[in-house]
Amino acid sequence: MDATDRIVEEIDRLVALGRDGVAARPLSEQIVYYVVATRCEIDIDGFASVYEQDVNPAELEVLINGLRRIGEAELAADFRRGLELLEMDGFYTHMNWNKVSLLVKAEIDAIGERVDQRLWDLDEKLAALLDDDAAARPAG
Repeated sequence: MDATDRIVEEIDRLVALGRDGVAARPLSEQIVYYVVATRCEIDIDGFASVYEQDVNPAELEVLINGLRRIGEAELAADFRRGLELLEMDGFYTHMNWNKVSLLVKAEIDAIGERVDQRLWDLDEKLAALLDDDAAARPAG
């Protein structure tokens, strides 16, 4: 099974668990879930929707730390920058995208341009993360 098929199989299993179920899974599985959910959200509703409606700050931390863990420091930094901008702008207090400053929205759009389709190229790294995690767990 190639990496993409493996990730498809894994995400199908995780989606069936629901978000609360995913939160109870090992960190490697959570990372896979948030990377795939984020790339799908970007394709469906655009990059800003990741912050606006897809993932909360705690889930973004899983995504950011997961990207770092698989060697994607630049992508992690981009997502971190978006999170910090929105925190400084008060978005997570009011949760109203219409209250976000035009400057912050423009920067989020610029980050989205940098991220673009790069999350779709991570299946091999995600599959390796799952393999490493499985190998590190005790048998039984």
